[in-house]
Amino acid sequence: MNQQYNRAGSSFGVQAPPVTYSQELLLSHLSKNSAASQQDVSKGTSTGRVMLADLTNNGQSLQRTADRKALSQLSAQPTSFSQPQRSQHSYAPSIPHAAFSDPRIIDGVRQSGERKKAWIDVDALNHDDPQAVSHYACSIFEYLREAELLRRPNPDYISTQPEINSKMRTILVDWLVEVSEEYRMVPDTLYYAVNFLDRVLSVQRVARSQLQLVGITCMWIAAKYEEIYPPNVSEFSYITDNTYSREQLVAMEEDILKKLKYELTVPTAKTFLRRLLQVCNPDDQLHFVSNYLTEISLMEASMLNFLPSEIAAAAVYLANLILARAPWSPTLEHYSYYTPGQFADCVEALAELHIQVNSRAQGGELTALYDKYSHSKFLSVSRVSPLPMTVVSQHLAMMMSENSTSIVSARG
Repeated sequence: MNQQYNRAGSSFGVQAPPVTYSQELLLSHLSKNSAASQQDVSKGTSTGRVMLADLTNNGQSLQRTADRKALSQLSAQPTSFSQPQRSQHSYAPSIPHAAFSDPRIIDGVRQSGERKKAWIDVDALNHDDPQAVSHYACSIFEYLREAELLRRPNPDYISTQPEINSKMRTILVDWLVEVSEEYRMVPDTLYYAVNFLDRVLSVQRVARSQLQLVGITCMWIAAKYEEIYPPNVSEFSYITDNTYSREQLVAMEEDILKKLKYELTVPTAKTFLRRLLQVCNPDDQLHFVSNYLTEISLMEASMLNFLPSEIAAAAVYLANLILARAPWSPTLEHYSYYTPGQFADCVEALAELHIQVNSRAQGGELTALYDKYSHSKFLSVSRVSPLPMTVVSQHLAMMMSENSTSIVSARG
């Protein structure tokens, strides 16, 4: 199917259907199922949405001067929106996922009577709460672990984009964070928007001049999907300083939905983080640090090498480590299906990214997430100093050594 649009002097074409991922063939039977969607009743839920026009007219522009300049660099040359070459990379997970039918299988070793661990049955504590759906919680989690493979972006899609690099993506995501904060959107909207963006860029070459349009349209789709009162198309047009018209957004929305095959329900790192935080029953400090670390993973394209469930587990582990607490527990291992050895690379990547975000913020560059979590309502957790990489690596090595010792003891 070929379609051609001409809007305000720019054009893009849709030439072929999206690349079909191997996981979609392998797990196509899951498309007939539906997972119960979970509503986030976190502290970020909005009341009284701020209109962007009011902010701008009062001299409180959404786009800071530096960010305006950065975003303007994304629109240097109006070229076509054409089909990329098919990637030769497999979209297999970076680690082999556990056998979902038996969550006791960890690191390829079946836990039997010889290897008992004292984990807490969290769901049993919530049997009287119908909203907790505790009887189905484990089944839902297993489904989500499988479903995250279905609609996963190509981790290496940047190499297929001749006009876009990872720095441009970071600038765009930082701006989308500002948009979500100004409109007081729920966190899931941001996660969905970035997921849609990465999936579109995985199957479609995008001109630099169109990147901001694709990004803001992904945010618009995510807002209509997740928000109770989403901003209308005129507000999203205005948010780009009227660089793109309402008609361009509507046309781009149609193309993006076709590229996504209208598959909008995806498990994100926030989905898995919500479950893990329920398991460990955190205080506010752990809750906010974990969420901050998970959100900064959206900023870097290299984090696409890790599964959303892996990022959530790594965020909880690193947050506990930053707060000088026991980073992992038998209960978290049981419910996440992860041992520290399985997500060690993700922890190190996230710790390094934490250092980079903190360093950039000190220089006044790409500070949206840092500024968000420096607010008192988030206990100013972004101001907590990142851990040195040597400390993180040493602690991971110790944890993996202890786990290996316990496995050997169980076999003996």
